[in-house]
This record gives sequence, C-alpha cells and structure tokens, in this order.
Amino acid sequence: MSNIRFVLNRKNVERQLLHNKALLDNVQAQVDRAAAGDPRITVYRNDDASHGNVVATAPVALEAKHGTLTRILGQVSV
Repeated sequence: MSNIRFVLNRKNVERQLLHNKALLDNVQAQVDRAAAGDPRITVYRNDDASHGNVVATAPVALEAKHGTLTRILGQVSV
C-alpha cells in the first residue's frame, strides 16, 4: 500500500491566510456568533508580527461536559 503525502508551503500559508485581515475578521465573527454571548467563553484576536489568529477559550469543565470549543470549531468555515 502506498501513502500519499502533501506539505503546505508555510510561507504561502502565512502570507495568504494568517495575514489576511478579511479572512480573520470573518473567522472572528463566526466564532463570536457561535459563542453566542456565553460569558464563560472568551474570544479574541491575536495579531503579532509573524501571524494572526482568532483565539477562543473556555473552562476545561465546560469543554469536557459540552464540547463547547469543538462545537464552535465545527461551525467555522473558511
């Protein structure tokens, strides 16, 4: 049996995705909507020199019981 492998070009991914303000704005809006104002979930943007990302945090017990962050991630499309 043969294996198929692909490798992302890190520089292109960083340039095209992680520095794309419109894309990050869209993802952040989706995560904010999915968090639905739950005060236990914190959503913020992390923009630094090397890349940008959207971060969502929740208490471990909330994730363990309800799969909150897993559910949110499953609702985001790029």
